[in-house]
Formats: sequence, C-alpha cells, structure tokens
Amino acid sequence: MVNKLKTLTIVGASGFLGRSILDYAKEKKLLKWKINKITLISRRRIIEKNKKGLYLKYITRDIKKLKKLPKSDYIIYAVNSSNDKNDKNALKNFIYLFKKLPKKTKVLFTSSGAVYGKIKSKKKYSKSKILTEKEFKKLGKKGYKVSIARLFTFIGKRILTEKKYAISDFIKAGLYKKKILVKSKFTVYRSYMHSHDMVKWLLTILVNSNVKCPIYNVGSDESISIQNLAKIIGNVFNKPVEIKKISSKKIERYVPSIKKAQKELKLKINYNLRTSLYSIIK
Repeated sequence: MVNKLKTLTIVGASGFLGRSILDYAKEKKLLKWKINKITLISRRRIIEKNKKGLYLKYITRDIKKLKKLPKSDYIIYAVNSSNDKNDKNALKNFIYLFKKLPKKTKVLFTSSGAVYGKIKSKKKYSKSKILTEKEFKKLGKKGYKVSIARLFTFIGKRILTEKKYAISDFIKAGLYKKKILVKSKFTVYRSYMHSHDMVKWLLTILVNSNVKCPIYNVGSDESISIQNLAKIIGNVFNKPVEIKKISSKKIERYVPSIKKAQKELKLKINYNLRTSLYSIIK
C-alpha cells in the first residue's frame, strides 16, 4: 500500500522562514515527511519557479481578510507584523478559520526566543509573541494538535535580503568589497543556525504536534560575539574590519538552550558557523 503524500500550508510565507522552507522543498528534502504540496499564503506576492514533483500554490492575501484555509495535513503559522493590532486581528481570523479544519490537522506557531525577555529593545515584540503562544495553548486544550517553536537567529542564502541583522551587513560588505564595520559599543553574543537545519527542526516539531502543545527552542547553541563574527567574515573575504571600542560593561546574549529538542526529538545540528558561512559565500 502506497502512503498518501502530505500537504503543508505556510501562513506568512514571504519572509526568511517561508522562503527557506521553499528552498529546502525544491531540493526534494521535504519528501522525508512525505510532503510534496505546499500552499504559501502571504500579503506580498511570491514568485518562485516550480520544480518537478513539487506542487506549489500561492494565495496572495492578507490573513485578516482570508475567508478559508486550504485543507492541509500540516500548517505553519509564521505571521510576523510590526503592528500589534494587525497581529491580533490576523491571529483572531486564523484561529476562526483553523477551527473549521479537521482536528487531525497539525499546526506549528513560530514564536521567538525574545519571549525570555533578556533583550529590552524587543519587549513589545516579546509581549505579542507571549499572547499568541497563549492562544495556541488554548487550541491544544480544546483537542487540537499544536506546537510552538521559539526561534533564535539563523543564517542561509535568504539572509542576504534581510536588512535588520548584523550578519547580513557583514556578509554584504564582504561581497561588495567594503570595509566590515562593527558599531556596537558593548559585547553582543549570538548564535546562527543554518536555514536547512532550521527547516528540518521545524518540520520535526510540526509533525510531533499534539494536544499538550510542546514548546521547543530552535537555533544553534554555538555562541560567538558579534566582534569575533566580523573578524571571521573579514578573514573569509580578506577584507578589513573596523570594530568600535567597547565602552560599556553591558553584555547582551541571545543564544538558546536546545537540550530539550535534542533529547526528546533526537534533533541534531549538521552545519556549524563556518560551514554555514561558506555555504552562502560559495
């Protein structure tokens, strides 16, 4: 008997996460989870070429105005707006539509490591994620199969289109033969998970969704300071690096503990920082 292939819907698919999943799917790696059909829902139009054996459907519409969710085996809810009101309205409509789907549908909410509240600049963003997590936990209590992934920091070819990350600026400076500049006046620690590892972890968490709403951190535990990161990228490109003098004793750390995912789901990290960097630069 042939196992039926699965369908995946990504809500909020136009960002780094959605496009990274698409890249992974085009390499036929989602077949591990028997997924060969993806529906991408986003406000912004996504233009990607289809690959043989992979069926893509695009719905260019704001989730707040959507009337119906496509029937899917799996759903990733990755809506991420800078406006709290938009986030609340999007979530409200999504949950209304989701409840119309069969209860066997599994859904993953991509939250953030910012919920741990260690970075003050992300306090408002953190509060929004915490409130959304509570709504997904409620779905679990009502018998729906849900899960939450708290995302940290990532690296992959799609990161070069992002404007808000230091690593993007460093790599682009190297690519465009410019000096790599570190402006931070205090020590900042980050870790970077390769997008392929990210997708693998997210899909594993998603398929293990259940009424208990398990929560896992997703990211690398390989910590590095922004200053040392700049030096590594400078060496890779053979470009000069200018690091502003550290004038504050403040230390900002955004690095996850991933022991729970490793122990319970047997997940591993296949790309370290250097292999991740070289995979982009080549």
